[in-house]
Amino acid sequence: MIEISGRKGLMIYFNENNPDYLLDDVSLFGMSDKEVKEALKKPFIVTETFRIYIDYQGKHYEFDLPKGYTWNGANVPPFAWLIIGQKESPRFKLASCVHDYMCEHHEVVGNDRYLSTLIFETLCEHFGRFNDIKRWAMFHSVDNFQKVFGIDLNKKKWGE
Repeated sequence: MIEISGRKGLMIYFNENNPDYLLDDVSLFGMSDKEVKEALKKPFIVTETFRIYIDYQGKHYEFDLPKGYTWNGANVPPFAWLIIGQKESPRFKLASCVHDYMCEHHEVVGNDRYLSTLIFETLCEHFGRFNDIKRWAMFHSVDNFQKVFGIDLNKKKWGE
């Protein structure tokens, strides 16, 4: 089991020593043109189920990232690629996978949007080795994007 500590007392545990190895690119081999077009919308895949445990402010959450889950990488806008990196960068892979899953299944973190962003930042630090300035920029970009566009994990559907 691997243990990662973040800001504000956040603790993240994985049941795998390196969950990054359980993430891969979707294989396009043998797909029709239509299937390839769909696969490229979410080009990354979880190859084996792994469990995540989170302790934050006296609350405990745990959930599985299931085998076969696909996601699109980090949504870094093109103007920020030179500063932060491109969305397909391996440095984002685990953080974007976990964050996207939490955004699609917000109940796994008690509908806490701030916590999901804090987890993203912590995983970027530990697995992506991003420096403090880049992590600060990513944290506030993700947090403010969700605020501005009305993405609120406390609502049942996005934008309600």
